[in-house]
Amino acid sequence: MATFTNGKQAPADSLHEIDLSVSSVDVSASGPPVLARYYFNLTNGDSMIRDEEGITASSLQAAVISAMEAVEELRAQDPSNSDEWQGWRLEIVDASGQAVQTIPLDALSAH
Repeated sequence: MATFTNGKQAPADSLHEIDLSVSSVDVSASGPPVLARYYFNLTNGDSMIRDEEGITASSLQAAVISAMEAVEELRAQDPSNSDEWQGWRLEIVDASGQAVQTIPLDALSAH
C-alpha cells in the first residue's frame, strides 16, 4: 500500500485505504521483465500529498492501469463528496522524480 505524507489529508481522508499494488508482469517481452518504481502523488496545484512508498510495475502502462483503478476506487468510496476532488489529480512519477502521467480526480473527468 502506498503511504502519502505531507501533513495534509486527502479529501474524505480515504486515500490511505486504497491498495496501489501492481501484480501484473509483462510477459510479452522476451527475457525477464524490467521492473520500475512509480509513485502516485496527489496534487491540486497548491498542495501535494506524496506517495512515499510507490509501486513496482513492469511498465508505465501497468502503473497507469493500477493508478486508474485507484482513482476509480477513490471516486466510488463516497460519490456524494465528488466536489472534494475538484481540481485534484494523481501524478504518476518515476524513480527520477519526473511526472510521466497525470490522471484528473474531479467528477468532470469521471467516465
